[in-house]
Amino acid sequence: MDAEEAGVYEPRGPERRSRPATARYAEAKSREPAPPTCPGAAADHRAHPDPSDLGVEELRDELAGLRKALASHPVIDMARGIVMATMSCTPDDAWQILVRVSQHSNTKLREVARHIVEGTHGPPPPPQVCEALRQVYVTRARRAR
Repeated sequence: MDAEEAGVYEPRGPERRSRPATARYAEAKSREPAPPTCPGAAADHRAHPDPSDLGVEELRDELAGLRKALASHPVIDMARGIVMATMSCTPDDAWQILVRVSQHSNTKLREVARHIVEGTHGPPPPPQVCEALRQVYVTRARRAR
């Protein structure tokens, strides 16, 4: 099977230049295979939607989410530092600990981080976060033996 039969033939020379670039781009995009989808997901769902496909409200929601993520980065990094200092672990281990605590306590990671940071000078974290932290500490201590 040659390139033309496979559907990847691109004309060369003057013939190619006669079509506008947008037409060539649209034609190339139509030949791309569809991205795999998870079972139960909408067939047209994409991990990173094209901004031109989104409405104003969706763009506002996405912007708000990005701003929230950006604002939580310093707090998460501080919490990682606290975990690294108290458990003598690497940054990656501290991240995994925060993730486990978040999952076990059913609390958003940024909230777990905020509770850990605030717990150094203020009230202790909520009971579910404290319990999840205790479980992770005990599990880690057992592995170290």
